[in-house]
Amino acid sequence: MKFSFSNVRMFALTLIAAGSLLGQARAAAADKTVLSAQEERVEVMARVAPAVVAIFGPGGGGGGSGVLVTADGFALTNFHVTSGAGDFMKCGLNDGVLYDAVIVGIDPTGDVALIKLFGRDNFPTVPLGDSDTVNVGDTVFAMGNPFLLATDFSPTVTYGIASGVHRYQGPAGTFLEYTDCIQTDASINPGNSGGPLFNATGELVGINGRGSFEKRGRVNSGAGYAISINQIKNFLDHLRGGLIVDHATLGAAVTTKEDGAVVVASILDQSEAFRRGLRTDDEIASFAGRPIRSVNQFKNILGIYPKGWKLPLVYRREGKKGEIIVRLRGLHRQSELTPQPPDRPADQPGPDGKPKEGQPKKPSKPQPQQPKAKPPEQLAKFYVERPG
Repeated sequence: MKFSFSNVRMFALTLIAAGSLLGQARAAAADKTVLSAQEERVEVMARVAPAVVAIFGPGGGGGGSGVLVTADGFALTNFHVTSGAGDFMKCGLNDGVLYDAVIVGIDPTGDVALIKLFGRDNFPTVPLGDSDTVNVGDTVFAMGNPFLLATDFSPTVTYGIASGVHRYQGPAGTFLEYTDCIQTDASINPGNSGGPLFNATGELVGINGRGSFEKRGRVNSGAGYAISINQIKNFLDHLRGGLIVDHATLGAAVTTKEDGAVVVASILDQSEAFRRGLRTDDEIASFAGRPIRSVNQFKNILGIYPKGWKLPLVYRREGKKGEIIVRLRGLHRQSELTPQPPDRPADQPGPDGKPKEGQPKKPSKPQPQQPKAKPPEQLAKFYVERPG
């Protein structure tokens, strides 16, 4: 068979055309995949948005965000949101309606509060996920009311990934301790506090509450933190019971040796761990079924449990292994946990410790005592005043 130049040229053009068509087909398939993923993401966000709460304090100021978890109106938010809003607050949903709400239970250390919305018995809700299944790189998105932008109560959405898991954020001049939390690059700004962090399928995996604002003022720095939903699950029954809940302590302090072992640095003689046989210099091998490789890891595990829980602890002493079950004691005295009435908010200093613009450094005259808050009429029958 003889090949002419024209035949070769025709064959080459045919290959180019076939390659072009194949490339177009692949591009079209890729575009379809991207479009499908986008449509699914939008659908998930639209599905959970009705359960996201915009929280407002007295007079419509302050506040933050929350999320409904039961159809009869129980919603999760941050303790620091409710402490600023007061016992009674207004909550807006994306149906455009403003609902009355009341605080039910608080976790001052874990920065969690449970509130109850009134006015319906069929509130929209979101499913609780499993925060232990969240991996670094997983898609997550936050919803809430940053900068009070949700004037129609429709939440703002920010989208990103889980940048870190099992993070520890210690107290920064407050009680608030974020243990075993989720780090995300989804923007967490003032007003997002108390709002939900969802996984890609719309399951609630955390409650947003903290950002790394220290060096940049109160703007997002790309490092926000959410309280894990698994931690909150451990306290949820206590919160629904209207309690001020406390976190746990082992009654022992731990430190890291040069070889990396986590050992007991000191222990209270009256602690149950001591009575069960734990001593200074014992190496902590595992706690609550999880291996211990650092002090922060120990704090993470301890911080997700309420006082009174019984947990297994494995330790080593001179090469020998010991196993005990310890009941955890409370971290604080009740008087430390009981919220105090806030001072006059107008005189509170700003984030830099200086008076806010336009606010006096000292009151020019004694201020009248504020009248005691009373529940709205429709809530009065549900409200029972308790000391503390």
